[in-house]
Amino acid sequence: MTERERQGWIIVASLFVTLVFVFGSGYNTGGLFFPHLLKHFGWKRAQLSTLQGAALPLSAGLSAPLIGWLLDRVEARVVMVAGAIMTGVSFLIASRVDSFGPLFGAYVLLGVGIGASTLLPCSLVIANWFGARRGLAMGLAFAGTSLGGAAMTMVGNFAIVRGGWRAGYVTLAIPMFAVVVPLIILVVRTRPPQADGVSVAQARDALPGLELGEALRARSFWLISATQFFFATVAAGATLHLITYFTELGYTPSFAAGMMSLGFVFAAFGKLGMGLFADRVSARVALTINFLAAGVGMILIFGAARIAVLIPFELIFGLSLGAPLVLIPMLVAESLGLKRFGSLGGIAGVFNTIGAFVGSVGAGKIYDLSGSYVPAFEVFVVLCVLGAAAAFACRPFEPAQARQTAPLPATA
Repeated sequence: MTERERQGWIIVASLFVTLVFVFGSGYNTGGLFFPHLLKHFGWKRAQLSTLQGAALPLSAGLSAPLIGWLLDRVEARVVMVAGAIMTGVSFLIASRVDSFGPLFGAYVLLGVGIGASTLLPCSLVIANWFGARRGLAMGLAFAGTSLGGAAMTMVGNFAIVRGGWRAGYVTLAIPMFAVVVPLIILVVRTRPPQADGVSVAQARDALPGLELGEALRARSFWLISATQFFFATVAAGATLHLITYFTELGYTPSFAAGMMSLGFVFAAFGKLGMGLFADRVSARVALTINFLAAGVGMILIFGAARIAVLIPFELIFGLSLGAPLVLIPMLVAESLGLKRFGSLGGIAGVFNTIGAFVGSVGAGKIYDLSGSYVPAFEVFVVLCVLGAAAAFACRPFEPAQARQTAPLPATA
């Protein structure tokens, strides 16, 4: 193993730790605080739900284009450190609030912090450091989102039981300053070392890929944005309502929650496995197959009242649940190149945010109108098929020199 390869894998390990603490604490612990905040403040459930359902995802999504623009111009570690600090500060603010307004503001800041320090910058760094083994590297790093959710949920719950919900928020803030920020500063670099005096922007301009305007006119960009939307709609809608659906089938709330946790564990293995698979067959093919597998999982959910169907549903849906987090950034690099990876990933990420909102709110609305989640899950099956079609229709990126050297038509 060369020194560059060794440094690349050390960076992957640091990104895994970052995702465990930042993404695991930010996105997966909201349910821990929900009952305690209800009891302490007496707010309405709908009002409190806007923290995790609106303030957090919308702020993360709407800030994504700016974050992507910054990542194309400054070192990724600068953006990530700022995001980790914002995440820690947001938890500290939340621990001291006495009214809803400041808590809502804290969750808005949390969304921006998570966006600046997790998925997009981690994807950019790994895409720059790895070529042939990019899928394996992304799979290993992004397993931290799922495993972090399981770990930080336990940590946060322990702190709440011992010291109350305010202590829970403080406990989640501590690793941001004690672990994540120093780790990013010491280890993370946007790309392998360049010649002295070469800035991030100059190094970026030398990378293969489409310019922003050219990419926005390309079919592949809009197809990738569609895959972002379809994935987020299905993932957010299913995960938010799955526990309630299981309890309506007759399972106990504890069993239903256990099934959800098991799904997150499978998701960690799915990211790693599909990343390895993409290294061999391309991200385009791997994402297509993953969408089709997710569709099969959604079909199985209709028979989940029987354990014999519930088990394969958990396995198939869990393995395919989080893999697009790895495969979509790989598809961006594969179809659009690396030159404007940050900006393009940030713009496409807006469609992820829209999908997450549509999926979670839409499934609830469908239930209110029909009295059942079945129609919503039927829509999710269709969206999985559309996602597979969009992924498969993407075209691989062709360097300009390859296009320019295409054979000319014969002349008489």
